[in-house]
Order: sequence, then structure tokens, then C-alpha cells
Amino acid sequence: MPRSSFRRTVATEEPTQTPCRILLLAPSQGLGGGIERYLSTVEECLQAGGVEVHRIDMLRPEQSLTAARRIRFALRVAYTGLRLGQMDCVATGHRNMIPVAAVAAKIVGARMAPIVFHGNDIWELPRSYRALVSRSATLFPLTVSSYSAGALSTLGLAPILPPSIAPAWRTTLIEESRRRRPPAAVPTVLSVFRLPAWEGKGLPVLVEALAAIRQRTGPVRLVVAGRGPLPGTLRDFASAHPELELHENPDDHFLASLYGEADLFALCTRTMPPSSGEGYGIVLLEAQLAGCPVVGPASGGSYDAYQEGLTGVTPANESSEALAAVLLDLLTNRPRLARMSSRAAELAVATTDPADYTRKAITALTGTPPAVRPHPGVPKQRVALERLPERLTTRS
Repeated sequence: MPRSSFRRTVATEEPTQTPCRILLLAPSQGLGGGIERYLSTVEECLQAGGVEVHRIDMLRPEQSLTAARRIRFALRVAYTGLRLGQMDCVATGHRNMIPVAAVAAKIVGARMAPIVFHGNDIWELPRSYRALVSRSATLFPLTVSSYSAGALSTLGLAPILPPSIAPAWRTTLIEESRRRRPPAAVPTVLSVFRLPAWEGKGLPVLVEALAAIRQRTGPVRLVVAGRGPLPGTLRDFASAHPELELHENPDDHFLASLYGEADLFALCTRTMPPSSGEGYGIVLLEAQLAGCPVVGPASGGSYDAYQEGLTGVTPANESSEALAAVLLDLLTNRPRLARMSSRAAELAVATTDPADYTRKAITALTGTPPAVRPHPGVPKQRVALERLPERLTTRS
């Protein structure tokens, strides 16, 4: 079966001053979640780099996905493509829109058409969608972590564009890290995720692990926050565990304060074979920007989001016993936590630099480095060229 591939080269030509034009197909806007935040940050950084971005969302708040909405979305994309004319790139934010992306790329004559894979969508890719990507001269996978890139190897070499943090939100978190208070007598563990996904995010295991720890350390505060709606099952679970403090739909200011008050952040996403539970985990970056060390999931792509042993730790496996072991080790060693807090803030600031990320995003999606244009409010700095695809070829 023919499969698409591309050559990774360093772009050596002078960056063009002509603005790139990108059609961005997004699954939703205003519904929350990591995919939305990822795409919104990419969009903002592209625009800051002088790229002309035309975004089309499949769903808006209060909308659910139906066959009729899929059809209307496809028609809207086709109409917009015909109206806009030639585009450099069609970037697609979720594998569900691969057929629409294939048509849109032909309509606008795009040179490149990356499909972003985030996590579980890798394992659930239908055969027909896989065939569309593997036989196309323009469609190719792009993903968020080295783990996901490996999982996509049967589809083709996938460049990595990891998540970053929107500049305004990043500034808020950095300011919170500078206001960090001395540790309280009772340590606080924080977890942030979409509340309807509470079981898959490992909350029962986290509660069980902390219950075991309290027998040795005394009280430990557990705070959970995230976008709702709050499921009835989670409400019942919280009622049975009064030590659990829940916050539904916190605003950015309050969420930043929760990050700032926490001694440790834990994301305990479960693996449900054959899929990986977490593609990356943007909340791990957010926590570190606020100066909070992290405990990541035992499996998946989150390992790319922190420095093992320096800014975070990984349990040996997904059991409550393994989770309790790392939590106990950190919570009973306050000097180590303080060192990890400082390193987490420092490394996360460098990792999420807006000007650097703007360059990475433009190069990943268009194959060409951008003209030098620092992100607003960020000092001009030297940024290394990225090894990312310049062109696609087809081989039999």
C-alpha cells in the first residue's frame, strides 16, 4: 500500500516576508478541554507571528455533534475555501475531520495539511481515515509528544509540536509563582481536569493513595478543579469522601490561586488498553509555571511535560500503592519540594516562551521559518531553527 512520508531538513532559505495563510479546522470553541486550549494557543501564536489564520469551528457552546452539524461544517469549510482561494496550509485539529481536511486541501491548493493527533485519537483512527492520510501527498500526522509520535509511526513520521500556554494565561501563572507562600502546616495536593472524565483521570486512585498516606503523615488536603458539568456520580463520590474539595468551572484568577497554593500537583490519568490515557497533559505545564511540582501519569506522553526528578516524578505503575509511594516521598521532604518548585517555575518559563513557540508553530505547519517578529511584549531573542518538514513526497 502506498504511504506518504516526508524528508526532515533544515530550512536554509531566507524567511519570506509574504504573510502565510492558514485555514485552521477546529473541533470546537468554548466547550473547554485540552484540545481547545492547544489549538487556541497555536492560533494566537501564529497570528502574533504575522500569519493570516482563518479558523472554522465545528461546534460552539451548548452544541452537540450530530450528522447534520457534520454536514453543515463540511459545507462551510468548502464555501470558505472557495471564497479564500490559495492557502499555504490546512491545519486540522482532530482526526474526526480528516475527510473534510482532504477536500479542503484540494480546494485551496495547500502545500501542507497536518492533522494533529493528541492521544486516544491515535488508537481509534478508522481504516478509511488512515488510508486517506497514507495515500495523500499533502496530509500528514503532527502530534504533541514523543510518545504519540512513536505510536503514529505506522502512519508516517510525525513532527512534534508540543502544547504551550497562551501568553496572557502564562503571565498570570508566572505572577502566581512569584507570590508563592511558605508551606502550610497541612500540605495540599491539587488535580485539574474536565470533571465528566473524573474516573479516567484517576481520581478514585488518588483518593485511595492519599487515604493511605494520611495514616502516616496526618491530614493532607485534596483539591480538584475543572470544567463541568459536575456528573452525579462524581457528586456522590465526593459526598462519600468529605476530605475531597471540588471546584466546578473556576475562572482563571481562582484557578491560578489554586495552583499557587498547592504543594504538589497530581495527574493520574488511567490507561485503558489498547490506548494511552494521556497524550501530554497541558495542566502539568500550568502547574509548573505557578511553581508547583508535579506527579505525572505512569503511562502515556506526559513524560515530555516535566523533568523527571527535577520538576516532577512518575509512579512506577498505575496502582494506588505506587502513587502513594511517590506522594509520600515528596510530601514528607519539604526541602526537596521547595527545590523542585523553583526548578519547575524556571524550566516551564523557558519551555513556554511565546516567541520561541511562535517560531515552532509556524515552521511545523508551513515548513518555512517565519520572518523575525518577536511576540508582542517579549524581548527579541535568538531562536534555533527547528528540523521540521519542508515538503511531502509519495512513495510506493
